[in-house]
Parts: sequence; structure tokens; C-alpha cells
Amino acid sequence: MDYVGELSLFGKIADAEITYANNGQEYNITIIGTGSGIVGALTNHKKYVMQSIGQVKDGVLIPQKYINSEYAQDFKKIKTYTFDYAKNKTYVSEYKKERVETSTFNLIRVCYDTSYEDVETNKKEVLDTIFGDDMISMFFNKKNNLLSMKKNELKRMTALGSKDTQEGVIVKHIKHEEDKYIYTVSVEKDYLSGGSNDATFILDADNILQESRIDGILFFGNARVRRVK
Repeated sequence: MDYVGELSLFGKIADAEITYANNGQEYNITIIGTGSGIVGALTNHKKYVMQSIGQVKDGVLIPQKYINSEYAQDFKKIKTYTFDYAKNKTYVSEYKKERVETSTFNLIRVCYDTSYEDVETNKKEVLDTIFGDDMISMFFNKKNNLLSMKKNELKRMTALGSKDTQEGVIVKHIKHEEDKYIYTVSVEKDYLSGGSNDATFILDADNILQESRIDGILFFGNARVRRVK
């Protein structure tokens, strides 16, 4: 499945590809995104890769690992979340490699000498909780029964991967048109305070993302990600 990202004032700004493999016992969902045009230039043509890997039991996705990676010419960051259901813990590891510029004043030449070196760092963290979904699996997991929601029905969901999704989001079913199921999603704390800017997403009859949209992003207009094949 291929997707394109657009801003209404600039047109196409990004490309994304989603691969979903599920043999009934194991699954792997991979999303690869790259910027194009002005966004590609601003992000140094960085590539983003998100993976949800796990088992399948009775049709339900059970995440084992969630991996969020960023790649550029002189930069690499890989953040891995490992689910430990037996201990009710989540292990987080982050590896980062980036090229750092160092300047040293040369007394003889009376100027600065510039050199570059690759710096690697590793971080580890343990979360004393576990989530039933990650940011990718939550929209593919049929156990969430999004397609069976009634009009205007609300569902609170949590997912591993970001502070907002871990604290909770509110999904609302707006309407059903033929094979399109249309929803809004907002961060729970914003929804409860009445100050949320909702994002809209559309699922097809197979519970696969067809389109998502956020309206009114500063002076850039509306942002949209849509499936092209």
C-alpha cells in the first residue's frame, strides 16, 4: 500500500509505504516515510521507519516489539520498545549515531580547525506498565472493533509509542459511507478540556487506513495523507 502526504498550499510533501504481513500466527507492519520538495530539504531528506512486530492469536494482534527509526546522511536513531507480558513491563532502548562538528583554535595559523566525528549513544529505560497496542497496531487490530462502532459513539484507546497515545486518545465514529468508515481522533486531555483540534481518518472495510487529515495547520492549510494504491 502506497500513500502520499499533502499540504493544501504546497501539494505533495511526502511519500509513505505500508507493508502488512499476517500469516495467522505472526504479523509485521512496516511504515516507511520520506519527505519530498520543501519538507525533504528541511528534514535533510530524512527517512522514517516504524515497525510493529508480534504474534496473532484468534485474529488478534499481540505486539512484541515496536521500533521507531530515523535515518539521514550523517544521522541514525533507532528506538525499540519490547513488550514483556509476563512481567507487565516494557523495555525501551535507544541507539543514536550522529556526526558532530568540533572546532579547535590553531594558534600557529590563527584560525579554527574544524573536524568531524561520529558520536554514538545508547539509552535504556523500563516502563512499569504494558499496553495492548502500539501506535501502528491500534489502527489495524480488529479487537478494537472500530468498524462496529455506531454513529457518534466514543471509544477511549491507549497505545505505546508517544506521550499522547500512552495517556489516551478519544476516537469518535462520524459516519459510514459505502466501504468508508470515517472517524475523528483527539488527545484525551484536549478532548476533556474542549480545546482539541481533531484529526480525521478513514478506514476501509478491511480495517486498513485509507486517508487521514488534519485541518488548519497554521498558515500551511490542511494536511492530508491518502492511499494511492
